[in-house]
Amino acid sequence: MITATRTAPSPAHHEAPTPAPRRLGVAASLGFSVGMIGDRIFRDAPALLLLIFMTNYLAIPPAMAGLAIFVPKLLIIFVDPLVGTLSDRLDTRWGRRRPLMLVGAFLASAAIVLFFHVPHFASAMAQAAYMSAMVLVGFTGYSLYSVPYLVMASEIGENDDDRRRMMSWRVGFMAVAVTVSAYAGGFAQGMGGGFAGYALMGWVYGGICLVTMLATVFATAGVPIGEGRASSVTIADQIRLLARSERYLRLLLVGFLQKLAEGVGYGSFAYFCTYVVKQPLSGIGLVVMAASAGQIVTQPLWLRASRRWAPTTLYTVGVLGWCLNLVLWLAMKGQSEWWLIPLGLQGGFAAGGFLMVTLAMLSNTMAADAAASGENHEGVYSGLWLACEKLGFALGALVVGVVIGWFGFVEASNGTAVAQSQTAVSGIAITYCGINIVIYVISILAIRRYARFVAA
Repeated sequence: MITATRTAPSPAHHEAPTPAPRRLGVAASLGFSVGMIGDRIFRDAPALLLLIFMTNYLAIPPAMAGLAIFVPKLLIIFVDPLVGTLSDRLDTRWGRRRPLMLVGAFLASAAIVLFFHVPHFASAMAQAAYMSAMVLVGFTGYSLYSVPYLVMASEIGENDDDRRRMMSWRVGFMAVAVTVSAYAGGFAQGMGGGFAGYALMGWVYGGICLVTMLATVFATAGVPIGEGRASSVTIADQIRLLARSERYLRLLLVGFLQKLAEGVGYGSFAYFCTYVVKQPLSGIGLVVMAASAGQIVTQPLWLRASRRWAPTTLYTVGVLGWCLNLVLWLAMKGQSEWWLIPLGLQGGFAAGGFLMVTLAMLSNTMAADAAASGENHEGVYSGLWLACEKLGFALGALVVGVVIGWFGFVEASNGTAVAQSQTAVSGIAITYCGINIVIYVISILAIRRYARFVAA
């Protein structure tokens, strides 16, 4: 008979206790997320105002204005992956991400000022060329900031719940930024309008961008960041890496469609309010403030729902809710501005869901790749993601310019009111509501294909 004997383990065989998972604290979340204010102000305020500023103040034809925005943003597609690769390889005492973010914060903030300080040129072509150059400079700076900033989300969070919580914080600050951006036009008008009002708005909004972006750069200095092993991939390696990551590419299509729809919406929103529903630019701020409140208040609900329901289901619910919001906008013609509050709340509830779900899926996809490969490729993925985001926004502005120009929209100078034909007004409504809805519905089909691939 064999008797099992119990022997005391040798001290050499003692294993160190596994440290408890680090939970991301409130201070770290705040310090990291506040930079989203500057990030989104740079993206959203120009998206709302540049096109209408160019057509109504600089007398640039709509199609030319859309092209002036589209071309430099198309070039930025090649900048973003390079920034991503550089941020993966950079080795400084400030880390890999923060030095690039520092430079980008200054460039992007200066560009907002320069967007609305336009020298006088004799021709519309010269005016458009100046704006195009400023867009190129500004969005190069934005790439230097936003690509490393997006990567940080996967490096700070250690698990899916951390990343969902981080995305929830970011969506909350995003809502604040969208509200501030939406009041840019109203602020310019409140400061007397004209070129002087827009110039002052540029200084104020550029300052907000600089302060909030720098706050994140310095606040993250004390936050533990699991940067892992730096990637050594070349540009050719990047292409092969991205080409074989079908999961990421399927999600990238969803993100691109979402940003294309947002680009169409942002580019046509000021026109829609001014010419279709006859709401002042201050009304844009009111409805977006309500939408932001809806996003912030409902984030805990979406976060809780994300633990029980599939991301595809939540995305579909959010997008359909947003499409309903676009249809309801058509009933706002001649209505009191106060009706914009419930409309904004409903839109914010819907948008908060699909934005949070998309960002969380992106962070999870990047984290899964890092775990599987043992290398840090997040910068590559983030660079392409943001490049497609910028392309979507740029293509959206081009679509708006071409479509409203095709429907007969007439440009003006110095903000002088020009009567538009009913055909032109109908073209604006079709652009903001109809084209937007079609793109969002296609994004639902795309995310369902993504979900089937992940589940396979």
